[in-house]
Amino acid sequence: MFVQQWSEKLTSPVKQQYMMSPLWTGASERGLHWEEAVIDRLSIEEAVDRMDEATTAVLRAFYNCFGAGPVSEERLFSLRERFSGAEFRYGMIQLQNAGIIFALRQGWGERLYAMPSDCFMQWHPYLFPLAPLPAANKLSEIWEQRQEETALKPLGRQLLAVWAELARSGLGLTSKGILPKKTTSRLTLAVSITDEDLLQAGWQQEDTDPYNPAVNFVLKLTGQLGLLAVEDKQLKWQEDTLAAWFSEEELKREALLFHWCLDELLKKKPAMWHVMALLTRLEPGAWYSEAAIAAQLPLLDMKGMEWEESRSACLNLLRGLGWMEFARAGDQRMLRWTMMPSSLDYRQRPQARYEPIMIEPNGDLLVPPGCSYRVRWELELVADRKSDELLSVWQLTRSSIERAMTHGRSLASVINFLQSASGGVPIPPLLETSLADWGKQTAAVVKQPSDAYPELPLEPRPEESGFALRSSGRAFAGCELMNHEDFRIERFLPELERVPINWMRQLRSYHHSTRLEILERALSWQAPVQLRMNESIVAFVPARLERSGSNWTVTGLLREAETHREVCLSPEMWEGMKLVAPGVSGFV
Repeated sequence: MFVQQWSEKLTSPVKQQYMMSPLWTGASERGLHWEEAVIDRLSIEEAVDRMDEATTAVLRAFYNCFGAGPVSEERLFSLRERFSGAEFRYGMIQLQNAGIIFALRQGWGERLYAMPSDCFMQWHPYLFPLAPLPAANKLSEIWEQRQEETALKPLGRQLLAVWAELARSGLGLTSKGILPKKTTSRLTLAVSITDEDLLQAGWQQEDTDPYNPAVNFVLKLTGQLGLLAVEDKQLKWQEDTLAAWFSEEELKREALLFHWCLDELLKKKPAMWHVMALLTRLEPGAWYSEAAIAAQLPLLDMKGMEWEESRSACLNLLRGLGWMEFARAGDQRMLRWTMMPSSLDYRQRPQARYEPIMIEPNGDLLVPPGCSYRVRWELELVADRKSDELLSVWQLTRSSIERAMTHGRSLASVINFLQSASGGVPIPPLLETSLADWGKQTAAVVKQPSDAYPELPLEPRPEESGFALRSSGRAFAGCELMNHEDFRIERFLPELERVPINWMRQLRSYHHSTRLEILERALSWQAPVQLRMNESIVAFVPARLERSGSNWTVTGLLREAETHREVCLSPEMWEGMKLVAPGVSGFV
Protein backbone atom coordinates (compact mmCIF):
# COMPACT_ATOMS: atom_id res chain seq x y z
CA MET A 1 0.00 0.00 0.00
CA PHE A 2 1.04 3.59 -0.58
CA VAL A 3 1.77 6.29 2.01
CA GLN A 4 -1.63 7.92 1.53
CA GLN A 5 -3.45 4.65 2.22
CA TRP A 6 -1.42 4.05 5.39
CA SER A 7 -2.19 7.63 6.44
CA GLU A 8 -5.92 6.93 6.24
CA LYS A 9 -5.50 4.10 8.76
CA LEU A 10 -3.73 6.34 11.29
CA THR A 11 -5.16 8.94 13.64
CA SER A 12 -3.78 12.48 13.74
CA PRO A 13 -2.34 12.04 17.27
CA VAL A 14 -0.42 8.93 16.15
CA LYS A 15 1.04 10.76 13.13
CA GLN A 16 2.02 13.67 15.38
CA GLN A 17 3.66 11.18 17.73
CA TYR A 18 5.70 9.80 14.81
CA MET A 19 7.08 13.29 14.15
CA MET A 20 8.36 13.48 17.75
CA SER A 21 10.84 10.68 16.98
CA PRO A 22 14.47 11.88 17.05
CA LEU A 23 14.77 10.55 13.50
CA TRP A 24 12.47 13.34 12.25
CA THR A 25 14.04 16.27 14.12
CA GLY A 26 14.97 18.12 10.93
CA ALA A 27 11.70 17.35 9.17
CA SER A 28 9.72 18.51 12.20
CA GLU A 29 11.66 21.78 12.34
CA ARG A 30 10.78 22.36 8.67
CA GLY A 31 7.10 21.88 9.50
CA LEU A 32 6.62 18.66 7.53
CA HIS A 33 3.86 16.21 8.34
CA TRP A 34 4.51 12.47 8.56
CA GLU A 35 3.12 11.83 5.05
CA GLU A 36 5.61 14.33 3.63
CA ALA A 37 8.62 13.36 5.74
CA VAL A 38 8.67 9.66 4.80
CA ILE A 39 9.09 10.48 1.09
CA ASP A 40 11.14 13.68 1.42
CA ARG A 41 14.73 12.98 0.38
CA LEU A 42 16.40 15.45 2.74
CA SER A 43 14.35 14.15 5.68
CA ILE A 44 15.17 10.54 4.75
CA GLU A 45 18.88 11.30 4.55
CA GLU A 46 18.75 12.98 7.98
CA ALA A 47 16.80 10.08 9.47
CA VAL A 48 19.30 7.49 8.25
CA ASP A 49 22.19 9.59 9.57
CA ARG A 50 20.53 9.70 13.01
CA MET A 51 19.92 5.96 13.22
CA ASP A 52 22.06 3.83 15.51
CA GLU A 53 23.79 0.83 13.99
CA ALA A 54 21.13 -1.67 15.08
CA THR A 55 18.24 0.38 13.69
CA THR A 56 19.98 0.71 10.34
CA ALA A 57 20.66 -3.04 10.35
CA VAL A 58 16.97 -3.78 10.97
CA LEU A 59 15.87 -1.59 8.08
CA ARG A 60 18.46 -3.13 5.76
CA ALA A 61 17.31 -6.61 6.81
CA PHE A 62 13.71 -5.58 6.13
CA TYR A 63 14.77 -4.49 2.64
CA ASN A 64 16.37 -7.91 2.15
CA CYS A 65 12.93 -9.54 2.25
CA PHE A 66 10.74 -6.64 1.10
CA GLY A 67 8.12 -7.46 -1.51
CA ALA A 68 5.30 -4.90 -1.05
CA GLY A 69 3.47 -7.27 1.32
CA PRO A 70 4.15 -7.82 5.03
CA VAL A 71 7.27 -9.62 6.27
CA SER A 72 7.05 -12.13 9.13
CA GLU A 73 8.91 -11.42 12.35
CA GLU A 74 10.56 -14.85 12.18
CA ARG A 75 11.94 -14.10 8.71
CA LEU A 76 13.16 -10.69 9.79
CA PHE A 77 14.91 -11.96 12.92
CA SER A 78 16.66 -14.68 10.92
CA LEU A 79 18.65 -11.91 9.20
CA ARG A 80 19.93 -10.17 12.31
CA GLU A 81 23.44 -11.65 11.96
CA ARG A 82 25.77 -10.13 14.57
CA PHE A 83 23.14 -8.30 16.59
CA SER A 84 21.44 -9.66 19.68
CA GLY A 85 17.68 -10.15 19.72
CA ALA A 86 17.20 -7.22 22.11
CA GLU A 87 19.28 -4.87 19.95
CA PHE A 88 17.37 -5.93 16.87
CA ARG A 89 14.08 -5.53 18.73
CA TYR A 90 15.06 -2.05 19.84
CA GLY A 91 15.87 -1.09 16.24
CA MET A 92 12.46 -2.32 15.14
CA ILE A 93 10.77 -0.28 17.85
CA GLN A 94 12.66 2.84 16.78
CA LEU A 95 11.44 2.36 13.22
CA GLN A 96 7.86 1.76 14.37
CA ASN A 97 7.87 4.82 16.62
CA ALA A 98 8.93 6.94 13.63
CA GLY A 99 6.28 5.46 11.30
CA ILE A 100 8.89 3.96 8.98
CA ILE A 101 7.72 0.38 9.36
CA PHE A 102 4.39 -0.82 10.76
CA ALA A 103 3.55 -3.79 12.97
CA LEU A 104 0.58 -5.91 11.90
CA ARG A 105 -1.10 -9.06 13.05
CA GLN A 106 -3.00 -11.50 10.87
CA GLY A 107 -5.73 -13.12 12.93
CA TRP A 108 -4.05 -14.70 15.96
CA GLY A 109 -0.88 -15.36 14.01
CA GLU A 110 2.58 -13.97 14.49
CA ARG A 111 3.58 -10.36 14.12
CA LEU A 112 4.19 -9.01 10.62
CA TYR A 113 5.97 -5.86 9.43
CA ALA A 114 5.38 -3.63 6.44
CA MET A 115 6.29 -0.26 4.99
CA PRO A 116 4.58 1.93 2.35
CA SER A 117 5.69 0.55 -1.00
CA ASP A 118 6.23 4.01 -2.49
CA CYS A 119 8.85 4.66 0.21
CA PHE A 120 11.07 1.80 -0.95
CA MET A 121 12.78 3.65 -3.82
CA GLN A 122 13.22 6.87 -1.85
CA TRP A 123 15.05 5.22 1.07
CA HIS A 124 17.16 2.82 -0.99
CA PRO A 125 20.08 5.16 -1.94
CA TYR A 126 20.66 6.12 1.71
CA LEU A 127 20.56 2.56 3.05
CA PHE A 128 22.69 1.17 0.22
CA PRO A 129 24.98 4.00 -0.91
CA LEU A 130 26.92 3.26 -4.10
CA ALA A 131 29.05 5.43 -6.34
CA PRO A 132 26.90 6.87 -9.15
CA LEU A 133 27.40 5.33 -12.58
CA PRO A 134 28.72 7.63 -15.32
CA ALA A 135 26.28 8.17 -18.17
CA ALA A 136 27.71 6.94 -21.46
CA ASN A 137 26.72 10.08 -23.37
CA LYS A 138 28.62 12.19 -20.83
CA LEU A 139 31.91 10.38 -21.33
CA SER A 140 34.67 12.01 -23.35
CA GLU A 141 34.94 9.19 -25.89
CA ILE A 142 32.52 8.96 -28.79
CA TRP A 143 30.44 5.80 -29.14
CA GLU A 144 28.25 4.73 -32.00
CA GLN A 145 24.69 4.07 -30.93
CA ARG A 146 22.44 1.63 -32.78
CA GLN A 147 18.84 1.50 -31.67
CA GLU A 148 17.96 -2.08 -30.77
CA GLU A 149 14.21 -1.86 -31.37
CA THR A 150 11.59 0.83 -31.79
CA ALA A 151 10.66 2.42 -28.48
CA LEU A 152 7.20 1.42 -27.28
CA LYS A 153 4.44 3.71 -26.06
CA PRO A 154 4.47 4.49 -22.32
CA LEU A 155 1.85 2.71 -20.25
CA GLY A 156 -0.32 5.81 -19.93
CA ARG A 157 -0.66 5.97 -23.73
CA GLN A 158 -1.29 2.22 -23.93
CA LEU A 159 -4.09 2.58 -21.41
CA LEU A 160 -5.61 5.45 -23.36
CA ALA A 161 -5.65 3.26 -26.49
CA VAL A 162 -7.25 0.40 -24.52
CA TRP A 163 -9.95 2.65 -23.05
CA ALA A 164 -10.70 4.21 -26.45
CA GLU A 165 -11.07 0.74 -27.97
CA LEU A 166 -13.32 -0.27 -25.09
CA ALA A 167 -15.46 2.86 -25.48
CA ARG A 168 -15.77 2.30 -29.25
CA SER A 169 -16.57 -1.42 -28.88
CA GLY A 170 -19.14 -0.99 -26.14
CA LEU A 171 -19.28 -1.80 -22.44
CA GLY A 172 -21.86 -4.57 -22.52
CA LEU A 173 -21.03 -7.83 -20.70
CA THR A 174 -21.94 -11.40 -21.55
CA SER A 175 -24.25 -13.58 -19.44
CA LYS A 176 -21.12 -14.63 -17.52
CA GLY A 177 -20.42 -11.03 -16.60
CA ILE A 178 -17.33 -10.64 -18.80
CA LEU A 179 -16.43 -8.73 -21.96
CA PRO A 180 -17.10 -10.47 -25.29
CA LYS A 181 -14.13 -12.23 -26.92
CA LYS A 182 -14.22 -9.86 -29.88
CA THR A 183 -13.71 -6.91 -27.52
CA THR A 184 -10.90 -8.55 -25.55
CA SER A 185 -9.11 -9.42 -28.82
CA ARG A 186 -9.13 -5.73 -29.74
CA LEU A 187 -7.83 -4.79 -26.29
CA THR A 188 -4.95 -7.25 -26.67
CA LEU A 189 -3.88 -5.50 -29.89
CA ALA A 190 -3.98 -2.11 -28.16
CA VAL A 191 -1.26 -2.94 -25.59
CA SER A 192 2.48 -3.50 -26.08
CA ILE A 193 3.15 -5.38 -22.84
CA THR A 194 3.14 -9.17 -23.33
CA ASP A 195 1.69 -11.94 -21.21
CA GLU A 196 5.17 -13.41 -20.80
CA ASP A 197 6.68 -10.16 -19.50
CA LEU A 198 3.90 -9.77 -16.93
CA LEU A 199 4.06 -13.35 -15.67
CA GLN A 200 7.86 -13.24 -15.45
CA ALA A 201 7.61 -10.05 -13.39
CA GLY A 202 5.20 -11.70 -10.94
CA TRP A 203 1.67 -10.91 -12.13
CA GLN A 204 -0.72 -13.12 -10.18
CA GLN A 205 -3.08 -14.71 -12.69
CA GLU A 206 -5.85 -16.64 -10.95
CA ASP A 207 -7.32 -19.81 -12.47
CA THR A 208 -10.75 -18.17 -12.64
CA ASP A 209 -9.55 -15.08 -14.54
CA PRO A 210 -11.42 -15.04 -17.88
CA TYR A 211 -8.85 -12.90 -19.72
CA ASN A 212 -5.27 -13.35 -20.81
CA PRO A 213 -2.68 -11.72 -18.49
CA ALA A 214 -2.19 -8.53 -20.53
CA VAL A 215 -5.92 -7.77 -20.75
CA ASN A 216 -6.44 -8.85 -17.14
CA PHE A 217 -3.65 -6.46 -16.11
CA VAL A 218 -5.04 -3.39 -17.88
CA LEU A 219 -8.61 -4.06 -16.75
CA LYS A 220 -7.59 -4.44 -13.11
CA LEU A 221 -5.51 -1.29 -13.35
CA THR A 222 -8.48 0.52 -14.90
CA GLY A 223 -10.63 -0.65 -12.01
CA GLN A 224 -8.02 0.46 -9.50
CA LEU A 225 -8.00 3.91 -11.09
CA GLY A 226 -11.76 4.02 -10.52
CA LEU A 227 -12.62 4.69 -14.17
CA LEU A 228 -15.20 1.93 -14.64
CA ALA A 229 -18.02 0.63 -12.48
CA VAL A 230 -20.46 -2.25 -13.03
CA GLU A 231 -24.08 -1.15 -13.26
CA ASP A 232 -27.02 -3.24 -14.52
CA LYS A 233 -24.76 -6.01 -15.81
CA GLN A 234 -22.60 -3.69 -17.88
CA LEU A 235 -19.63 -1.41 -17.36
CA LYS A 236 -20.13 2.32 -16.99
CA TRP A 237 -17.57 5.12 -17.34
CA GLN A 238 -16.88 7.30 -14.32
CA GLU A 239 -16.46 10.42 -16.41
CA ASP A 240 -15.26 12.79 -13.67
CA THR A 241 -12.51 10.34 -12.69
CA LEU A 242 -11.51 9.83 -16.33
CA ALA A 243 -11.29 13.60 -16.81
CA ALA A 244 -9.22 14.00 -13.62
CA TRP A 245 -6.76 11.31 -14.76
CA PHE A 246 -6.33 12.95 -18.18
CA SER A 247 -5.76 16.30 -16.44
CA GLU A 248 -2.60 15.10 -14.68
CA GLU A 249 0.76 16.11 -16.13
CA GLU A 250 2.18 13.20 -18.14
CA LEU A 251 5.36 12.69 -16.11
CA LYS A 252 3.36 12.48 -12.91
CA ARG A 253 0.87 10.10 -14.50
CA GLU A 254 3.65 7.72 -15.59
CA ALA A 255 5.40 7.94 -12.19
CA LEU A 256 2.16 6.99 -10.43
CA LEU A 257 1.69 4.05 -12.80
CA PHE A 258 5.29 2.98 -12.20
CA HIS A 259 4.71 2.74 -8.46
CA TRP A 260 1.41 0.92 -8.95
CA CYS A 261 3.07 -1.64 -11.23
CA LEU A 262 5.85 -2.30 -8.71
CA ASP A 263 3.29 -2.76 -5.95
CA GLU A 264 1.03 -5.07 -7.94
CA LEU A 265 3.51 -7.00 -10.07
CA LEU A 266 6.63 -7.66 -8.02
CA LYS A 267 4.87 -8.81 -4.84
CA LYS A 268 7.32 -11.12 -3.04
CA LYS A 269 10.24 -10.52 -5.40
CA PRO A 270 12.86 -8.66 -3.33
CA ALA A 271 15.58 -8.99 -5.97
CA MET A 272 13.44 -7.22 -8.57
CA TRP A 273 12.65 -4.41 -6.12
CA HIS A 274 16.39 -3.84 -5.65
CA VAL A 275 17.06 -3.94 -9.39
CA MET A 276 14.32 -1.34 -9.91
CA ALA A 277 15.75 0.76 -7.07
CA LEU A 278 19.18 0.83 -8.72
CA LEU A 279 17.65 1.67 -12.09
CA THR A 280 15.74 4.63 -10.61
CA ARG A 281 19.08 6.17 -9.63
CA LEU A 282 19.93 6.62 -13.31
CA GLU A 283 19.41 10.03 -14.84
CA PRO A 284 16.34 9.97 -17.12
CA GLY A 285 17.19 10.26 -20.82
CA ALA A 286 20.88 9.39 -20.40
CA TRP A 287 22.38 6.17 -21.78
CA TYR A 288 24.01 3.67 -19.40
CA SER A 289 25.80 0.36 -19.84
CA GLU A 290 23.74 -2.63 -18.73
CA ALA A 291 26.97 -4.44 -17.76
CA ALA A 292 27.91 -1.61 -15.37
CA ILE A 293 24.50 -1.85 -13.69
CA ALA A 294 24.84 -5.64 -13.40
CA ALA A 295 28.22 -5.18 -11.69
CA GLN A 296 26.65 -2.95 -9.03
CA LEU A 297 23.98 -5.42 -7.91
CA PRO A 298 26.26 -7.76 -5.88
CA LEU A 299 27.61 -4.70 -4.04
CA LEU A 300 24.23 -4.41 -2.28
CA ASP A 301 25.30 -7.46 -0.22
CA MET A 302 21.82 -9.00 -0.19
CA LYS A 303 21.28 -12.62 0.80
CA GLY A 304 19.92 -15.21 -1.65
CA MET A 305 19.21 -12.90 -4.59
CA GLU A 306 18.96 -14.12 -8.20
CA TRP A 307 20.34 -11.01 -9.83
CA GLU A 308 20.68 -12.19 -13.44
CA GLU A 309 17.13 -13.48 -13.79
CA SER A 310 15.67 -10.52 -11.90
CA ARG A 311 17.55 -7.94 -13.98
CA SER A 312 16.31 -9.53 -17.20
CA ALA A 313 12.70 -9.61 -15.94
CA CYS A 314 12.85 -5.95 -14.86
CA LEU A 315 14.26 -4.71 -18.16
CA ASN A 316 11.76 -6.70 -20.24
CA LEU A 317 8.92 -5.34 -18.12
CA LEU A 318 10.12 -1.73 -18.36
CA ARG A 319 10.50 -1.98 -22.11
CA GLY A 320 7.03 -3.53 -22.50
CA LEU A 321 5.55 -0.70 -20.44
CA GLY A 322 7.30 1.85 -22.68
CA TRP A 323 9.48 3.27 -19.92
CA MET A 324 12.88 2.11 -21.13
CA GLU A 325 14.60 1.70 -24.48
CA PHE A 326 17.75 -0.13 -25.53
CA ALA A 327 20.59 0.39 -27.98
CA ARG A 328 23.91 -1.23 -28.90
CA ALA A 329 27.32 0.39 -28.59
CA GLY A 330 29.81 -2.11 -29.96
CA ASP A 331 29.26 -5.33 -28.02
CA GLN A 332 27.57 -3.54 -25.12
CA ARG A 333 23.85 -3.16 -24.57
CA MET A 334 22.89 0.33 -23.47
CA LEU A 335 19.67 1.46 -21.83
CA ARG A 336 17.93 4.65 -20.83
CA TRP A 337 14.72 5.80 -19.19
CA THR A 338 12.07 7.41 -21.38
CA MET A 339 10.21 8.73 -18.31
CA MET A 340 11.01 9.98 -14.82
CA PRO A 341 10.39 7.07 -12.41
CA SER A 342 10.77 8.96 -9.14
CA SER A 343 7.47 10.24 -7.76
CA LEU A 344 9.31 13.30 -6.40
CA ASP A 345 10.80 14.57 -9.64
CA TYR A 346 7.59 16.02 -11.03
CA ARG A 347 6.83 18.03 -7.90
CA GLN A 348 9.37 20.73 -8.65
CA ARG A 349 8.48 20.96 -12.35
CA PRO A 350 6.36 23.82 -13.71
CA GLN A 351 2.91 22.96 -15.01
CA ALA A 352 3.18 21.59 -18.55
CA ARG A 353 1.89 23.71 -21.43
CA TYR A 354 -0.09 21.64 -23.89
CA GLU A 355 0.86 21.81 -27.58
CA PRO A 356 -1.88 22.25 -30.20
CA ILE A 357 -2.39 19.82 -33.07
CA MET A 358 -1.70 20.77 -36.70
CA ILE A 359 -4.40 20.16 -39.34
CA GLU A 360 -3.33 19.37 -42.90
CA PRO A 361 -5.62 19.97 -45.94
CA ASN A 362 -5.65 16.22 -46.74
CA GLY A 363 -7.17 15.42 -43.32
CA ASP A 364 -3.95 14.43 -41.56
CA LEU A 365 -3.73 15.61 -37.96
CA LEU A 366 -0.16 16.05 -36.67
CA VAL A 367 -0.08 15.55 -32.91
CA PRO A 368 3.03 16.75 -30.99
CA PRO A 369 4.27 14.91 -27.87
CA GLY A 370 2.94 17.64 -25.57
CA CYS A 371 -0.65 17.30 -26.76
CA SER A 372 -3.27 17.01 -24.00
CA TYR A 373 -4.62 13.54 -23.25
CA ARG A 374 -8.14 14.98 -23.42
CA VAL A 375 -7.43 15.86 -27.05
CA ARG A 376 -5.91 12.43 -27.72
CA TRP A 377 -9.00 10.80 -26.22
CA GLU A 378 -11.31 12.59 -28.66
CA LEU A 379 -8.95 11.96 -31.57
CA GLU A 380 -9.27 8.22 -30.95
CA LEU A 381 -12.96 8.59 -31.82
CA VAL A 382 -13.10 11.18 -34.61
CA ALA A 383 -9.98 10.10 -36.55
CA ASP A 384 -7.96 7.00 -37.43
CA ARG A 385 -4.54 6.64 -35.82
CA LYS A 386 -1.89 6.14 -38.55
CA SER A 387 1.22 6.29 -36.36
CA ASP A 388 1.97 6.87 -32.70
CA GLU A 389 5.61 7.96 -32.68
CA LEU A 390 7.05 11.07 -31.02
CA LEU A 391 5.02 13.09 -33.55
CA SER A 392 1.80 11.12 -33.94
CA VAL A 393 -0.44 11.21 -36.99
CA TRP A 394 -4.20 10.74 -37.10
CA GLN A 395 -6.33 11.01 -40.24
CA LEU A 396 -9.89 12.24 -40.68
CA THR A 397 -11.88 9.95 -43.00
CA ARG A 398 -15.48 9.35 -43.92
CA SER A 399 -15.52 6.20 -41.77
CA SER A 400 -14.04 8.00 -38.75
CA ILE A 401 -16.67 10.75 -38.99
CA GLU A 402 -19.36 8.07 -39.25
CA ARG A 403 -17.95 6.40 -36.12
CA ALA A 404 -17.94 9.70 -34.24
CA MET A 405 -21.56 10.44 -35.19
CA THR A 406 -22.56 6.90 -34.26
CA HIS A 407 -21.21 7.62 -30.76
CA GLY A 408 -23.19 10.80 -30.32
CA ARG A 409 -21.07 13.48 -31.98
CA SER A 410 -22.41 15.95 -34.54
CA LEU A 411 -20.48 17.41 -37.42
CA ALA A 412 -20.58 20.80 -35.69
CA SER A 413 -19.09 19.34 -32.47
CA VAL A 414 -16.30 17.64 -34.47
CA ILE A 415 -15.42 20.93 -36.18
CA ASN A 416 -15.48 22.82 -32.86
CA PHE A 417 -13.20 20.18 -31.35
CA LEU A 418 -10.69 20.44 -34.21
CA GLN A 419 -10.56 24.22 -33.98
CA SER A 420 -10.10 24.15 -30.19
CA ALA A 421 -7.44 21.41 -30.34
CA SER A 422 -5.47 23.36 -32.97
CA GLY A 423 -5.42 26.49 -30.84
CA GLY A 424 -8.08 28.29 -32.89
CA VAL A 425 -6.43 27.85 -36.28
CA PRO A 426 -9.11 27.74 -39.05
CA ILE A 427 -9.72 24.38 -40.72
CA PRO A 428 -8.34 24.32 -44.32
CA PRO A 429 -11.21 25.01 -46.79
CA LEU A 430 -10.67 21.79 -48.76
CA LEU A 431 -10.91 19.68 -45.59
CA GLU A 432 -13.92 21.65 -44.37
CA THR A 433 -15.70 20.81 -47.63
CA SER A 434 -14.86 17.11 -47.22
CA LEU A 435 -16.12 17.11 -43.63
CA ALA A 436 -19.41 18.67 -44.74
CA ASP A 437 -19.88 16.00 -47.44
CA TRP A 438 -19.03 13.16 -45.05
CA GLY A 439 -21.38 14.55 -42.43
CA LYS A 440 -24.32 14.69 -44.88
CA GLN A 441 -23.70 11.14 -46.09
CA THR A 442 -23.41 9.83 -42.55
CA ALA A 443 -26.41 11.63 -41.06
CA ALA A 444 -28.83 9.48 -43.05
CA VAL A 445 -27.50 6.16 -41.75
CA VAL A 446 -26.35 6.99 -38.21
CA LYS A 447 -28.05 5.12 -35.36
CA GLN A 448 -28.45 6.03 -31.73
CA PRO A 449 -25.42 4.82 -29.76
CA SER A 450 -25.93 1.91 -27.38
CA ASP A 451 -22.87 2.94 -25.37
CA ALA A 452 -21.66 6.51 -25.00
CA TYR A 453 -18.07 7.46 -25.74
CA PRO A 454 -17.56 10.08 -22.98
CA GLU A 455 -17.16 13.58 -24.36
CA LEU A 456 -14.78 15.44 -22.06
CA PRO A 457 -14.27 19.21 -21.98
CA LEU A 458 -10.86 20.09 -23.40
CA GLU A 459 -10.09 22.48 -20.55
CA PRO A 460 -9.83 20.87 -17.08
CA ARG A 461 -11.89 22.26 -14.23
CA PRO A 462 -10.04 23.76 -11.22
CA GLU A 463 -11.11 20.91 -8.91
CA GLU A 464 -9.55 18.28 -11.20
CA SER A 465 -6.11 17.93 -9.64
CA GLY A 466 -4.14 15.72 -7.30
CA PHE A 467 -5.23 12.32 -8.61
CA ALA A 468 -4.49 9.74 -5.89
CA LEU A 469 -3.64 6.31 -7.28
CA ARG A 470 -4.38 3.50 -4.84
CA SER A 471 -2.97 -0.01 -4.59
CA SER A 472 -5.32 -2.96 -4.27
CA GLY A 473 -3.92 -3.83 -0.82
CA ARG A 474 -4.61 -7.53 -1.47
CA ALA A 475 -1.42 -8.54 0.35
CA PHE A 476 -2.82 -6.98 3.55
CA ALA A 477 -6.18 -8.75 3.55
CA GLY A 478 -7.02 -9.84 7.10
CA CYS A 479 -4.13 -7.88 8.65
CA GLU A 480 -4.77 -5.61 11.63
CA LEU A 481 -2.61 -2.58 12.39
CA MET A 482 -1.33 -3.01 15.94
CA ASN A 483 -1.73 -0.47 18.73
CA HIS A 484 0.99 2.18 18.65
CA GLU A 485 1.40 2.18 22.45
CA ASP A 486 2.72 -1.40 22.37
CA PHE A 487 6.05 -0.22 20.98
CA ARG A 488 8.23 -0.01 24.11
CA ILE A 489 11.43 -1.99 24.62
CA GLU A 490 10.53 -2.58 28.29
CA ARG A 491 7.81 -5.01 27.18
CA PHE A 492 10.55 -7.31 25.89
CA LEU A 493 12.79 -7.10 28.98
CA PRO A 494 10.92 -9.12 31.65
CA GLU A 495 11.58 -8.25 35.29
CA LEU A 496 13.68 -5.26 34.30
CA GLU A 497 12.82 -3.49 37.57
CA ARG A 498 14.23 -6.39 39.62
CA VAL A 499 17.69 -6.34 38.01
CA PRO A 500 20.37 -4.64 40.19
CA ILE A 501 21.03 -1.23 38.70
CA ASN A 502 24.79 -1.67 39.11
CA TRP A 503 24.75 -4.50 36.59
CA MET A 504 23.74 -2.04 33.86
CA ARG A 505 25.47 1.12 35.09
CA GLN A 506 29.18 0.46 34.54
CA LEU A 507 31.82 -2.17 33.86
CA ARG A 508 32.69 -3.92 37.10
CA SER A 509 34.40 -7.07 38.24
CA TYR A 510 32.04 -9.69 39.73
CA HIS A 511 32.30 -13.05 41.45
CA HIS A 512 31.92 -16.01 39.06
CA SER A 513 28.43 -16.73 40.42
CA THR A 514 27.29 -13.16 39.71
CA ARG A 515 28.82 -13.32 36.26
CA LEU A 516 26.71 -16.39 35.66
CA GLU A 517 23.54 -14.57 36.86
CA ILE A 518 24.25 -11.62 34.56
CA LEU A 519 24.73 -13.95 31.60
CA GLU A 520 21.53 -15.82 32.41
CA ARG A 521 19.66 -12.51 32.45
CA ALA A 522 21.29 -11.53 29.14
CA LEU A 523 20.16 -14.83 27.63
CA SER A 524 16.58 -14.38 28.84
CA TRP A 525 16.50 -10.89 27.29
CA GLN A 526 18.50 -11.91 24.20
CA ALA A 527 20.69 -8.97 25.16
CA PRO A 528 24.44 -8.36 24.80
CA VAL A 529 27.00 -7.70 27.52
CA GLN A 530 30.13 -5.60 27.52
CA LEU A 531 33.34 -7.33 28.53
CA ARG A 532 36.77 -5.95 29.42
CA MET A 533 39.26 -8.41 27.97
CA ASN A 534 43.01 -7.82 27.83
CA GLU A 535 42.49 -4.08 28.45
CA SER A 536 40.01 -3.84 25.53
CA ILE A 537 36.25 -3.44 25.76
CA VAL A 538 34.26 -5.70 23.45
CA ALA A 539 30.63 -6.64 22.92
CA PHE A 540 29.53 -10.22 23.49
CA VAL A 541 26.17 -11.77 22.53
CA PRO A 542 25.70 -14.96 24.59
CA ALA A 543 24.00 -17.88 22.87
CA ARG A 544 24.19 -20.75 25.40
CA LEU A 545 25.60 -21.72 28.78
CA GLU A 546 27.19 -25.09 29.47
CA ARG A 547 27.79 -26.41 33.00
CA SER A 548 30.12 -29.14 34.20
CA GLY A 549 29.88 -29.52 37.98
CA SER A 550 30.80 -26.18 39.53
CA ASN A 551 32.40 -24.96 36.32
CA TRP A 552 30.67 -23.34 33.39
CA THR A 553 31.39 -21.77 30.01
CA VAL A 554 29.41 -19.51 27.70
CA THR A 555 29.34 -19.63 23.91
CA GLY A 556 28.34 -16.68 21.80
CA LEU A 557 29.31 -14.00 19.32
CA LEU A 558 32.28 -11.75 20.12
CA ARG A 559 32.16 -8.39 18.32
CA GLU A 560 35.40 -6.52 17.83
CA ALA A 561 35.50 -3.39 15.69
CA GLU A 562 34.18 -4.49 12.27
CA THR A 563 34.54 -8.24 12.83
CA HIS A 564 32.57 -10.84 14.76
CA ARG A 565 33.31 -14.46 15.56
CA GLU A 566 31.87 -17.25 17.65
CA VAL A 567 33.85 -18.01 20.82
CA CYS A 568 33.55 -20.10 23.96
CA LEU A 569 34.53 -18.23 27.14
CA SER A 570 35.11 -19.26 30.75
CA PRO A 571 34.51 -16.66 33.52
CA GLU A 572 38.19 -16.01 34.20
CA MET A 573 38.74 -14.85 30.62
CA TRP A 574 37.41 -11.32 31.24
CA GLU A 575 38.12 -8.75 33.92
CA GLY A 576 34.91 -6.71 34.01
CA MET A 577 31.41 -6.83 32.58
CA LYS A 578 28.19 -4.88 32.15
CA LEU A 579 24.69 -5.98 31.19
CA VAL A 580 23.31 -3.95 28.28
CA ALA A 581 19.57 -3.31 27.93
CA PRO A 582 19.29 -1.52 24.54
CA GLY A 583 17.41 1.74 24.87
CA VAL A 584 17.49 1.55 28.67
CA SER A 585 21.13 1.36 29.73
CA GLY A 586 22.87 2.31 26.50
CA PHE A 587 24.31 0.35 23.59
CA VAL A 588 27.46 -1.52 22.62
